[in-house]
Amino acid sequence: MINELLHGIYVSNLAMIIIAIPIILVMWSIIGAIFSKYMRIICAVVAVASVFVILYATVFSRNEATIGAELLPLSSFERAQNQPEMYRSMLMNVFLFFPLGMSLIFVFGGRSVKRFLMTILIGFILSTTVEAIQYFCSLGMAETDDVICNTLGAFIGSCAYPLSLFWKRILCRKIEKTND
Repeated sequence: MINELLHGIYVSNLAMIIIAIPIILVMWSIIGAIFSKYMRIICAVVAVASVFVILYATVFSRNEATIGAELLPLSSFERAQNQPEMYRSMLMNVFLFFPLGMSLIFVFGGRSVKRFLMTILIGFILSTTVEAIQYFCSLGMAETDDVICNTLGAFIGSCAYPLSLFWKRILCRKIEKTND
């Protein structure tokens, strides 16, 4: 079941994924504004589920493959000139970590900067760990670009938090106007 879902997402039209990211981000931020009291609990569950999906997609569902490492940052863009499928791979790496960033930032307390830094750091550490596991267990190529794209996905997802603060201010103004 999970394999079919992940495969369905992977083969989706790239434009649909590019459009889905901001739509999901805005929808999640509105949910965050409306259910702000419960978001820490909701997002903790979503973050744990995201980690399991990430590990399943990148480690547990794979068979032994060729071992290798591509440590030159942004080399995927050069390879994509000859292999356009690399663009899909990079976008899917962003999209894979997007829900983690979107949920994890609500789990942490404190100022927005601390939440951003913790979310991005955890996305980076998880991604680096996955790449190391892939390398040492011969489950695929360990690539610096995957870490960059995954961390970018966590960052983009974390933008849901400031958006939710924006929506919360708008909701509070509307409530104040109706009470006047």
